[in-house]
Amino acid sequence: MKDVLQEIGFDEKEAEIYAILVKLDGASVTEIMKHTITERRSIYDVLERLVQKGRASFYEEQGRRVFNAIDPEVILEDLKEKQKKFEELIPKLKLPLTKTDAKVEILKGIPGLRSIFLDIIKEGKVHYVHGDISPLIYEEDYARVTVQFLASLKKKGLGEKVIYAKGDKITKIPNSEYKAIDKKFVLPVPTLIYGDVTTQYIYTRPITIIKITSKVVAKTNLEYFKVFWNMK
Repeated sequence: MKDVLQEIGFDEKEAEIYAILVKLDGASVTEIMKHTITERRSIYDVLERLVQKGRASFYEEQGRRVFNAIDPEVILEDLKEKQKKFEELIPKLKLPLTKTDAKVEILKGIPGLRSIFLDIIKEGKVHYVHGDISPLIYEEDYARVTVQFLASLKKKGLGEKVIYAKGDKITKIPNSEYKAIDKKFVLPVPTLIYGDVTTQYIYTRPITIIKITSKVVAKTNLEYFKVFWNMK
């Protein structure tokens, strides 16, 4: 019970004393002390807080003060009212979207790779690639998916623009452009850009793909791509 009470706003001591009041169905400080190791002065402080928060009440009886727990249903209604007020406030608390906002997703393995490739085909525009793509070409599982992707691009007349390391043998398709550069300039984590999407591939087992949907991020990475493309 105490854990749940703490989750809805009671502190640890308040939850303990409230639970005691519920169990005893009303009690004086002396009676409460029999059920807790909390010292008398602290019990008074906790009871005062509970009364102030509307979670306990008291009455005088034969010169002593008797405390009662407020009905949980009343507390529930209070919480509902607070929730309603907060819901009304939410529109004012939401920050406006800016052009730097981005949606970031993590995809894994062959299904993730296929998902990106299908997305590119659906986009129907030229995509840009730079970085070490050799595992996507030489490793059997990845190569099979990559070959299928390139075949689909070729069939639909879609092209690509790829920067790769000199010495790597890659499959080239029509309507595309390719540039081989010194391996020292090729990043180990390849980047693929299409539309407003930038994806990066980390060669874990299974492969991890970071997909970022953002015009700003895509534009920035495309400018980076052009720097290497225009290298002499």
